[in-house]
Amino acid sequence: MRIHETVEHGATPQQVFEMICSADYQELKCSRSGALEHEVAIEVEDDARTIITRRRLPTDGFPDFARKFVGDAVDVVETQVWGLSGDEDGGHTASLHLEIPRTPVSMSGSVSLAPGGAGTEHTVEGELKANVPFLGSKIEAAVAPVLARALRLESRLSVEWFEQNPA
Repeated sequence: MRIHETVEHGATPQQVFEMICSADYQELKCSRSGALEHEVAIEVEDDARTIITRRRLPTDGFPDFARKFVGDAVDVVETQVWGLSGDEDGGHTASLHLEIPRTPVSMSGSVSLAPGGAGTEHTVEGELKANVPFLGSKIEAAVAPVLARALRLESRLSVEWFEQNPA
C-alpha cells in the first residue's frame, strides 16, 4: 500500500530539521505517541544523522483480527537517515524504514522537509507491506491510519516545541 502524508510546521525547514534531530524532541514524540516503553538513539557521521526510535505501543485501537497477530502491544522500530546538508531551498530529506519486529509488516520510503504552507511541508512517502496471505491488504489498511496519526502528532508537537524552544 502506498503511503503519502503531508503536514505543515510553522517554522523553516532548517528549524524543523534541527527539531527532528534533537534527542529531546524524539523523547517527547515517543512519550506523546502513547508508548509504554521507548528508546531513542541518534548517531552522527560525517555526512548523515541516523535517528532510531524503538517504541512499545498498545494495540487498543487495532481491529480484532490484527490484535490476534500481535497481542496487547506491538514494538515499532523507526529508522530515519538524514543528510546533514540541506538542498538549495533549505529543505532536507531522509530515508525511512519502519518495522514491527516479529511480524511481517514493514515500510520503506522517505521523509522530506520543504518550504511551503505555514513554513515547512513535512512529507512522508513510502510503501507499506504486510506479507500475510489473504490478510495483507487488511493489515495494511489497519496500519495506514496509525501512521497518518503519528505524522499529525508531529505537527501538533512542533507548535509546542517552538513555543518552548524559540529560535
